[in-house]
Amino acid sequence: MADPHLREQATQAGVMASFLHVGAPVDHASSLLLALGVLCALLGHAAPLAGLLALLLGLGEKYFAWRAALDAELFAVLARDPGNEAAFDTALGACMGRGTPMPQRTLAQRWPGARRFLLWQIGLVLAQALLLAAMLLLG
Repeated sequence: MADPHLREQATQAGVMASFLHVGAPVDHASSLLLALGVLCALLGHAAPLAGLLALLLGLGEKYFAWRAALDAELFAVLARDPGNEAAFDTALGACMGRGTPMPQRTLAQRWPGARRFLLWQIGLVLAQALLLAAMLLLG
């Protein structure tokens, strides 16, 4: 890859993929918090509503963790094949069942949505931790 612009794109996409991989340990923490929250509710250390909220927060985190992990893999594809975004978007659209190609976007346009998934994931884990602390302290 001699073109400096393509090397720069590959580096940017690789950094984005690496950044999104932070979501994996966050997801593991969420699993632990989810199990503890549900266990507390089942053992009567919290109101059933708190147990339901713990479950909903955990399920929400799982969705955002899945999306962040998917985006990490997609950015890794872009890092391996920079400059081929049109084929990437066509393939992505086909996987999503779209008949028309997805609009072409730059890496800078792709990044905010992916980062938002990771931030939602982290926020939901923090909410899970706060809920579990409240369940233990107040229950």
